[in-house]
Amino acid sequence: MNKRDAAETKARILSAAERLFSEVGFDKARVDDIAKEAGVNKALIYYYFESKDEILETLFSSLVEDAKRMLVESVEKTSDVLNEDNYKALFDVYIRFIMEKRKILKVAIAESVKESSSISVVMELGNLIINAEIESIRKACESKGLNYPEDKKEILVMEFFTGLMPFICFALFEDQWESYYHMSEKELCEYFYKAFKKTHLAAHLPK
Repeated sequence: MNKRDAAETKARILSAAERLFSEVGFDKARVDDIAKEAGVNKALIYYYFESKDEILETLFSSLVEDAKRMLVESVEKTSDVLNEDNYKALFDVYIRFIMEKRKILKVAIAESVKESSSISVVMELGNLIINAEIESIRKACESKGLNYPEDKKEILVMEFFTGLMPFICFALFEDQWESYYHMSEKELCEYFYKAFKKTHLAAHLPK
C-alpha cells in the first residue's frame, strides 16, 4: 500500500469511528463496527491504531489542531474584535467550525462529563479559543485607548460559560431545535447571533 492509499485508509477509519462514536457513544462502539463502517479489515485498524482509545485520541488531537488553524483564520479576518461588523465575521467563523466539528464535539462532551475524566479535550479546546479571544480583545482595547479588564478570572469565566459554551450547545442541539420549533438553519443562526449580541457580545462592544 502506497503512502496516499495508506493516508486515505487511515482517514476513512477515523471518519467511520467519528460517526459511530457520535451515534452510539465511545463505550458502545466496537472495533468490529468501525471496520465494517469503514469498509476495511479489522486487522488493518490495528495496523494503524493500537486501540480504540488511540483512535479517539487521534480524533481529539485533530480537533485541537483544526481549532488552531481556525483561530489563525479568525485573526486574519477580525483585526478589531470591538467592531461589531468584525465580530460578526468572527461569529460566522466560529459557527462554521463548530458545525463542521459537531460530531466529534458531541463525543468530546460525552467523554468530558464522565466521572473518570480529568482534564478533558473540551477544557483544552476552550482554553485555546478563550485565550486567543482574550488576547484579541486586549489588543483592540489598547489600540482604542480603552481600559482592559484586570480581573482575568472573571474574564475566563465569562468567555467559557457565556462565550464558548453557547456555541457548543448550538452545535449539539441545532438539528433538534430546527425540527422542534420549525426553524431553518439560517433563521436559527440569525436569532442566535441576536441573542449572543445582547448577552456575551454586549460585554465587549464599546457602549
